[in-house]
Amino acid sequence: MIDDPTHVSTALKRIQGFLLTSVRHASRSVRSWDVETHREDELIWSTAGVARVRAGDSVWTVPAQRAVWVPGGVPHTIETSADSLFYATFLEPGVAAHLPRHAIIVELIPAVRELLLLNAAVDMPVETRLRLQRLAIELLQPSPGAQVDLRLPETPRVLFVAEQILEAPDGSDTTADWADRVGMPARELSRAFVAETGLSFTQWRIRARVRASLVPLASGQTVAATARSLGYANPSTFIEHFRSIVGSTPAAYFTDPERSPKGW
Repeated sequence: MIDDPTHVSTALKRIQGFLLTSVRHASRSVRSWDVETHREDELIWSTAGVARVRAGDSVWTVPAQRAVWVPGGVPHTIETSADSLFYATFLEPGVAAHLPRHAIIVELIPAVRELLLLNAAVDMPVETRLRLQRLAIELLQPSPGAQVDLRLPETPRVLFVAEQILEAPDGSDTTADWADRVGMPARELSRAFVAETGLSFTQWRIRARVRASLVPLASGQTVAATARSLGYANPSTFIEHFRSIVGSTPAAYFTDPERSPKGW
């Protein structure tokens, strides 16, 4: 196991001759990584806390039962909550040919997680290690029920609006305000959000706020403080939105780490 903040360069030296290698990151505070792109495929998963991954045109918040598959060549960023432990498993290109060449959520079943941890922690003969790695890779499968947390629009002006909301989800600008800012009719902006993300502007912003709440909540921030930081005047409205997106209240979700919320 590599425990190195510069995970990519160190991992790529260790992967030579094998199919994969993992880098462990433990953090006591909220942490984020700059955009990175590399030739190796990557599996991002956690055993504690919450990780948020942006890859390609999508954003995911990843609980322990899921992992994000990021193929080589796809730019991505990672943010983790306080008291988190997440892993970046790098794979040689082509060894997981059954997985697509775009970022997706995959099932992290207990067997795969234990195989990856065993690979990292135990000395073993080369052939045994390769068999273990082949089995772990074979068991990686796209999650049939998981959906993209947030799909980003493609039109440049609409994408600009979405990225500004992700950057400052507490903003109160209306659809008309944003339309004026980017120089397009409000109705056109609304139609573009639906066509390119599958959600209305309001639905998309609510989902962005709820997803943005997971990192501070997992880091110990109160529900009331998190709601205020996201622009909610009333915490009960935030709790209602959280329940509609995640499938439980914030208190229930963070006291039940084995829960697998709807839509993940």
